[in-house]
Amino acid sequence: MWLYIVIGIGVLFFLIICFCLAVANFSFDNFKEKRKEAMSYRASNGMNIQDFVAIINEQYLDGALKVTRCEEYMDHFSPGYIALSPSTLSSNSLASFSTIAHELGHGLQYKKGELNKHWQRKNKNRVLGKFFLPLIIIGIVLAVLSLVNVVPSFVLYIGIGFFSLAFLIFLIACYTKYREIKIEKGASNYGISFLRECMTKEEVKICAEFLNSARLTYWGSLFRTMLGWTMLTKKDKMFY
Repeated sequence: MWLYIVIGIGVLFFLIICFCLAVANFSFDNFKEKRKEAMSYRASNGMNIQDFVAIINEQYLDGALKVTRCEEYMDHFSPGYIALSPSTLSSNSLASFSTIAHELGHGLQYKKGELNKHWQRKNKNRVLGKFFLPLIIIGIVLAVLSLVNVVPSFVLYIGIGFFSLAFLIFLIACYTKYREIKIEKGASNYGISFLRECMTKEEVKICAEFLNSARLTYWGSLFRTMLGWTMLTKKDKMFY
């Protein structure tokens, strides 16, 4: 009985790891496919990108946002402006509307104060990240010195303590990445509500699928951080 339970747990764990690795390795490819698909559809309302930004900016953000340009795939929001890539600005495709609606969603999050705690957490995470590698190195040195009897045996436990602190920082980094996924989901939800005001249900569905694929890349980043040590996926930046 217990043998079957252990085997079942082992198989389940293996399947979860395989799923996480698949997301880590292929989420961005999935995003590019969904983006290409969404780029092929044009908004039926005849509205251009500039008009859409102006309407949402005025209606929800008090006209406070400005639009600047950025590199491809680097569309983002910063206090006071949204940066959009040339391909986003140059067409009225559903991909462009989705991307802009998402960034405007971040603008609404900022206005409501929902981004502040997240940014503060990220800043603290960067500071903690500076201690991650030194803690591991110190832990290794102390452990080796203890094992070869250069220092007293209790030093081994001190080394383990440094490793434990490094692992705690790793968990904090993973949690911060998880929280970012929640932030991205919230921005997409706001963005979809903006899109519902000017698009058909079918168009909103396509936009939602595209935004879901974009959010999946953040899950991929989280899984790459967690599983980079396996060498079965690319490593991702733990601290940013």
